[in-house]
Amino acid sequence: MKTRTIPAAFASATVTFLLSWLVFGILLINFYNTNATHYAGLMKDRPEMWAIIIANICYGFMLAFILNLAGIKSPVKGFTTGFLIILLGNAGFDLMYYATINMYGLNVLVVDILTNAIIGGLSGAVSALVLGSKY
Repeated sequence: MKTRTIPAAFASATVTFLLSWLVFGILLINFYNTNATHYAGLMKDRPEMWAIIIANICYGFMLAFILNLAGIKSPVKGFTTGFLIILLGNAGFDLMYYATINMYGLNVLVVDILTNAIIGGLSGAVSALVLGSKY
């Protein structure tokens, strides 16, 4: 693992955390609240921030590691690769949830998969930018 992989991973994790907060916590919160099934105990009053941070670091390391192995240092290729990796991974998770849990409908499924894929693409672009930097 090259030494730039670690800063690329943390840059990617930071982008993912901030964009997810903006998109899911502010812009789409009403959409999810309106289109999800609600029952007592499903949602925590306050999310476990430590778990969200670690999850984003895991995604950041996954993207940085894959991009590093593939030799991707271009933000455009980083976006494309991050988009596809997160699209496929999130589609797998969301489709499994859709198939087994009464939590949301197809409209949320599509929005969630595409939104996460875009965030993954942007995160991949930042990771590739750091991997390709001369510093």
